[in-house]
Amino acid sequence: MRALAAVALALLLGLLGLGVSGIFPRPGVPGGEEVAEAWGAKNVVATIVLGVRLWDTLFEILVYAMTIAGVKLGLRRLRWEEPLPPVAETPLLRRSADLLLGPAAVFALYVASSGHLGPGGGFPAGAILGTALLLLALAKGVERLSAELREPTLEWAEYGSIVVILALAGALLLLGRRGTAYFIAANLLIAVEVAIGAWVVLHRFALSRGEV
Repeated sequence: MRALAAVALALLLGLLGLGVSGIFPRPGVPGGEEVAEAWGAKNVVATIVLGVRLWDTLFEILVYAMTIAGVKLGLRRLRWEEPLPPVAETPLLRRSADLLLGPAAVFALYVASSGHLGPGGGFPAGAILGTALLLLALAKGVERLSAELREPTLEWAEYGSIVVILALAGALLLLGRRGTAYFIAANLLIAVEVAIGAWVVLHRFALSRGEV
């Protein structure tokens, strides 16, 4: 066993040595700005996440969706012995929710639609929307907000956005199309999926623990 380990280590070191020796020619790697320009974007990070590493991003979205499904299934039968009382509503909390919901939604839309130009994208935009929903849940109550949001419809929208993202990415890869419209559409769909997923997880934890 030790002899096999020594041979494997020697082979590994030999491969590493060949890699750094420069014997084999390496393909040229374009710069980040060049890649971003080819995709029609200015944000190099967005170009890598939604362009060069597109399939990695799609699998991350699928993992996120599987996590949401796991939370729903895992917490279905989990209940606290005695439901906890909800957080007492205050005029300040209700007023904060009324005042901040609109700006939070507008800012999330801006972050998603401008992610190809600067810092932002679908994931942080979805987190902003999810935070706004949490603030509403604290002000109104989870069950009341769930009834107003029509959660079954939201779940269909979440899974529908995942299907559209996969179809859009597959079509673009097959057709070889690039452009800013694709980045905006992908970021908006990701924001919807992340925000709805955050709400579903919040609601399931509230159901198992008691009112927020």
